Amino acid sequence: MTFRLAATAALALVLVCAGASRADESLWSASGLAETEASSDARQITAWVLETGDNQGLPFLVVDKINARVLAFDRQGQLIGTAPVLLGLARGDISPPGIGERPLSAITPGERITPAGRFMASMGENLSGKGILWIDYDAALSLHPVITTRAADRRLQRLASVTALDNRISYGCINVPAKFYEEVVQSTFNGTAGIVYILPESLSLPDVFFPAPGGVASPPT
Repeated sequence: MTFRLAATAALALVLVCAGASRADESLWSASGLAETEASSDARQITAWVLETGDNQGLPFLVVDKINARVLAFDRQGQLIGTAPVLLGLARGDISPPGIGERPLSAITPGERITPAGRFMASMGENLSGKGILWIDYDAALSLHPVITTRAADRRLQRLASVTALDNRISYGCINVPAKFYEEVVQSTFNGTAGIVYILPESLSLPDVFFPAPGGVASPPT
């Protein structure tokens, strides 16, 4: 997709999602995939990407919503890092229509969804000039360092907890540890586009990534 300059409503939403804090935590790992606690779905989609070359020679991320985890891969498909994530408050796999154009006051808790799918991503900025990874500009969906401006959200504690049950808090954006963002995401996506695969939690992998009839996988859109 085209990553345009700021449109007011979309970037207002990202601003709430993305005022980054540098109070970071070593919450990410650069271990190999064989040593990583990746889910079967994450392993399946990664294997499919590598077998088909669906990443088109670009770096890519796999976001596992059920387990609240992100895996980062370089152009060759080598795992370069993994970290916990914070996700949209509401469960679901499809963004509400026009979500990126609506004021925050019009977005109900049940609409704060991190959508599933395959997205072309690129580095950009929010209204404050903070770096973010745009995943879907029209839906105001981005990945960025965790924010800590609202203490009641306990975002650092949520990232550090051993369970994924408390990792639902954002308007839909994906929060990652600041160190992971700086050392993995920023360095990997700097100067290039990449692919972000967000795994479903309500739909199935075939529903989202392999919709061709007869069970034949086709490149997701």
